[in-house]
Amino acid sequence: MTNRTGTTPGPWLPDALPPARDPRTHDGKAIVVRIVAGVLLVPLLMIDMFFIGLSPMATDSCGPDHCSDALNQSLVAAPVFWLAAVAMLLVTWGLPARPRFRAARGWLAVASGGSGLMTIAILVNLPTG
Repeated sequence: MTNRTGTTPGPWLPDALPPARDPRTHDGKAIVVRIVAGVLLVPLLMIDMFFIGLSPMATDSCGPDHCSDALNQSLVAAPVFWLAAVAMLLVTWGLPARPRFRAARGWLAVASGGSGLMTIAILVNLPTG
């Protein structure tokens, strides 16, 4: 039996295939960081989204066109921090499970939590209109 190149195939050797997950290039602890970040940050981001949804009511007393610049800047900054937290959490999950990405994965998870907490801090301390 010959293949298209005209050579005969060699015998199949079961040990010739690499292992499914090479322990030298697979980080077994990557899933722990991902799960802990997800369990802690998804509820935090949902709470953030609730407060972001309520935050436009801060402009009821002054109207959206007559509010102070500080209030408008806070109302713009909060969703930006929320989106940054979501993006960092997604990148934490998207990084390959390799040992060389361990530090980046951990720092992204921590930064995502900090950005989520910053969103709440901004919305709790809204300046007066």
